[in-house]
Amino acid sequence: MTFPETRLRLRLNGSLVAGASLRILVLAVGLVACACSSSDLPAATTATPSATSQASPSPSPTPTGAEVPVDKQVLPPATDPPVAQLCRTAITTTADQNATPLFCHNGAVNVLAWSFYGAVSDSILSLGLNPNNGQPQSAMCDDIAHNGAKRSQEVSAYRLAAAYYGWTFTFDPTKVTCS
Repeated sequence: MTFPETRLRLRLNGSLVAGASLRILVLAVGLVACACSSSDLPAATTATPSATSQASPSPSPTPTGAEVPVDKQVLPPATDPPVAQLCRTAITTTADQNATPLFCHNGAVNVLAWSFYGAVSDSILSLGLNPNNGQPQSAMCDDIAHNGAKRSQEVSAYRLAAAYYGWTFTFDPTKVTCS
């Protein structure tokens, strides 16, 4: 026979990490749901006036186009602080399982897009400030082979990492071949 106090203590000890993961998952799902539902409204309102679509170079995922600056901080899975500025704006997911926008209008890295790619693009996003030639390509192939990233997702993750770390590699991420 077990006492309720014992079961409660075991459940709490075993579920702290799961509880935190669940809260993060619920938050992420909520953000995606909000982004998906709010993106339908601006599309209907901005499709009519052509002056509005010309004034904004990329469609805004929220009715107000809210982009919030974020203090510089290390974004997991990175272990180095960013070279780039950070911002937060709602993302939408595309049919090919990508997120948009990757960057805010001022060029800052969108922390919500970074978080979106963190699960499947761990290798490229954690590569660091000073990788050698060839390391980004190897990291991209590792993510595709072992982390479940699709090629199109990995191209977007590379672009985020290049901006975050300030990389100046000259290769085309869409032409990376993995053996």
